Amino acid sequence: MNTTRVIYHLARADFLERVRRYSFLIMLGLVAFLGYQTAVGNITMRLDQYRGEFNSAWVGSMMSLISSFFLGWFGFYLVKGSVARDRETGVGQIMATTPLTRILYMFGKFISNFSVLVAMNLVLAIATIGIQLIAGESTQINLFSMFAPFLFITLPVMALVAAVAVLFESIGFLSGGFGNVVYFFLFIFIFPLADTLSKTNPAFEPLGMGLIQQSAGEAAKATFPEYSGGFVLGDPATDESLGIDFEPASYIFQWDGVDWTPDIILKRFSFIAIAIGLTLVASIFFDRFDPSRRKPKRIKNSASISTPQIVSASQTLSQPVHLTPLTISVNHFAFLRVLFSELKLLLKGQRWWWYLIMLGFFIAGLRNSPETARQFILPFTWLFPILIWSGLGNREMHNNTQQMVFSSASPLWRQLPAQWLAGFIVTILTGSGVAINLLSAGDTVGLLAWFSAAIFIPSFALASGVLSNSHKVFEVLYVTLWYLGPMNKIYPVDYLGANSNGNIGFFIPFSIFLIIIAFVGRARQLQN
Repeated sequence: MNTTRVIYHLARADFLERVRRYSFLIMLGLVAFLGYQTAVGNITMRLDQYRGEFNSAWVGSMMSLISSFFLGWFGFYLVKGSVARDRETGVGQIMATTPLTRILYMFGKFISNFSVLVAMNLVLAIATIGIQLIAGESTQINLFSMFAPFLFITLPVMALVAAVAVLFESIGFLSGGFGNVVYFFLFIFIFPLADTLSKTNPAFEPLGMGLIQQSAGEAAKATFPEYSGGFVLGDPATDESLGIDFEPASYIFQWDGVDWTPDIILKRFSFIAIAIGLTLVASIFFDRFDPSRRKPKRIKNSASISTPQIVSASQTLSQPVHLTPLTISVNHFAFLRVLFSELKLLLKGQRWWWYLIMLGFFIAGLRNSPETARQFILPFTWLFPILIWSGLGNREMHNNTQQMVFSSASPLWRQLPAQWLAGFIVTILTGSGVAINLLSAGDTVGLLAWFSAAIFIPSFALASGVLSNSHKVFEVLYVTLWYLGPMNKIYPVDYLGANSNGNIGFFIPFSIFLIIIAFVGRARQLQN
């Protein structure tokens, strides 16, 4: 068996399947939107109040850093899930019967992940030419200066992301929603920690910002000795003189790009070697779709399981079948019963330590000051149940029970409201300690913000689950919103009211809108 041929065909088939999915098209649209925002000046790169001329080196470096950050963050969630899809569809079990080894399978998935991310980067790389021409400051296109940052900065990052996605899928407890949350915090907290490394050896800083900052900073320092060493990648400054046009010529300096020495290139490509190493590690943990290597599900009462009796066909045919018609009392809809069932499904599988931690959050929210409870206790309290909320609206698809649920009587008006209300009850119960604290302190504003968030969270989860048929969308978007709003004090998205009034006038109507969207989405599912 030709190893290269096997990996190629495995990666090719997986890549073609992915690029035909709606998630790929949506991410491709977001990447194109990033390029547009950069072209119109809503996203830019500057060093304090200075920036380089919009030549090939500057625009190429700016776009490569934007791509490294955006696809390094969200690209992981795009490519993760290929192994799980093979397991759910039964393709993995078929592959397990072939001579395909774990290493070859993992490398095929790694190359497929990498190819998908590279395809995204190609869109931004091509858009870079248009951005330079739109800026109109330099009409001379230098292809090497423009595309070298993509080759030496962005591609190694994409290789790391592709390998980490494969590694997470091979480790049982990281393959699901917990792994999605873990990666978010790894990206947020580990990458910034590389700031120290970027000052000592910028080429080893994963995202490449330190390398660009050092090279461009030297050019800025040569032109403007007062340059203090700042670096910003994002929104332009509010001062008109610091907009995309940078009309005052005194703020513009000439920079021809990073001097790509063999030493720098070797250090950047070392991340690809690390990615290959992570893929090899992933092959060690990969179970090769062997059910004996997976932890069996716990059975609460094995004694109640009896051996099924074998009934012959003649016995079955000789026995008359009597079907009892449903009476009015039996057919009567009991909402509380459905609600109780949805609550049991939400909390199913939670271990004793989960309830113990939630009890700790309750006591902490109750015993601390209202300010501390709002700013610190509540954000973490309402982050911990994220894997419970993420099941709202998509549990039927995930467990392949949609035929049963959707064929029941009035599933749109019976099951879906009960599902939202179950999520709402879980939200209230987990955050009740903070609510009691705010109520006893007379903090009406904080209590209203708390109530607004209690409505928003299950609404957001339900709409995300129904529209995407996946738990991943809510997990990614919610933890991002949590990080930007309550933790980084961006007040418009502070849905908890941790550092503000909670923006009640927006989130309550928006929650109602999300519920309507969920109902419309479920109605479309029922029609299909």
